[in-house]
This record gives sequence, C-alpha cells and structure tokens, in this order.
Amino acid sequence: MMKIGICDDMPILQDVIESYIRAYEKQKGLSFQINKFSSGEELINEYENGSSYDLLFLDQKMKELTGLETARQIRKHHSPASCGIVFVTSSDNHYQFKAVQPLKVIAKPVSMETISEVLNTVTNRETTPINA
Repeated sequence: MMKIGICDDMPILQDVIESYIRAYEKQKGLSFQINKFSSGEELINEYENGSSYDLLFLDQKMKELTGLETARQIRKHHSPASCGIVFVTSSDNHYQFKAVQPLKVIAKPVSMETISEVLNTVTNRETTPINA
C-alpha cells in the first residue's frame, strides 16, 4: 500500500488534496494510506520517529518551516527514488525547488487533473518492472 503525506498549514487545502487522492483511488481500484500534517515540523518529527512516505505533497508557504526547508530535511535521509516530493505553490519560481529533486511542482489551486497526473506517474513507476 502506498503511503502518502499531505503537509499544509490550511486544513481545507489538506482536505481538497485528500479528496482528489481518494477519488483517484476509487476510480483505479487502489488503496492508499494518507496522513495529514499541519506543519513541516510535524512531518519531520514523524520521519524522526521512524515513519516514511512514498509520496509527499508539501505546501511551500507554511508558518514555521517552508515546504522547501522541510524537503531539505527529508532529503538528508531519503532519496528521490524512495520518496517523491510534490510542491504545491502559488509561486512562479520553480527553480528554487531543483536542489531537492521534486517529482513535480503544481500550482494552486490544485485540480483533480494535476493530482491524477502525479498519481499516474507514481503508480506506474511502482508497477512497471525494472527490466521493462
């Protein structure tokens, strides 16, 4: 089962992303474990306690740690192959994210289409044989 984390300091935006993931899950007959976090610190604490995620949706603008700062902490111990990071941002400056090798940067407001594109990429990567 794929484990997905959603980190945003606005619960309504967490719920929107989760609803799109759940719709995709139902449509494709898949099963995801989804955990939501209100801050980068909360997510990093989860990692420090031994948890890990296959895919993270990180809001860039959060009160304490930004999404980018959170991703830098996660990348110290988890490679892009082990954890896909998707930044959710209203910024046009996507270059700033390059150092942490995100899977994708998506613009706000998020749509079902963009979430589906991300999930198609990740689920295809997980189900494609290495020698394909």
